[in-house]
Amino acid sequence: MIIFLLLMLFVFANLVYANFLGAPSIYSSGTAMSDAMKLAGVKKGQLVVDLGCGNAKSLIIAASQFGAKGIGVEKSPLCYLQANLNVLMSRQQRNIKILFGDFSVAEKYLRKADVVYLYLLPTLLTKIEKWLFNTIADKTKVVSLSFEFPTQKSINSIETKNLGYPATVRMYRR
Repeated sequence: MIIFLLLMLFVFANLVYANFLGAPSIYSSGTAMSDAMKLAGVKKGQLVVDLGCGNAKSLIIAASQFGAKGIGVEKSPLCYLQANLNVLMSRQQRNIKILFGDFSVAEKYLRKADVVYLYLLPTLLTKIEKWLFNTIADKTKVVSLSFEFPTQKSINSIETKNLGYPATVRMYRR
């Protein structure tokens, strides 16, 4: 009973923590993630970085369907644990690494990334826009599901369905 209560307290504290930081856990559909990877033209051996990877589903799709390598960044302790468990269960631990912390822990990977996948709220996109586009390489493609950057102009987009609703995936370059 005590273990259950501690677990529930951990889950509740994690939700409050994530929402307070403006990064609630909102998951997207596999179809939308796959469409984002197709738009970016993800190929075998390429590096996909997911900032705010949640449960790592996007990276698992990139690795299993497209043969990519993946780096996920997550600062929610619960999502970090869930992401690592999902990677282990998908048997993609050789291809996917999950980092714990804020987005800055991924800077060295962002410089090498072929694709950066984002499903972040507009307020967070506004906060990271300048930093992200100054950090990535010229070759890097950035795909954002549902939300767009305030000043960057997308170079391509496609319509998809996310959790049963119409959504747009936008692609950007530096």
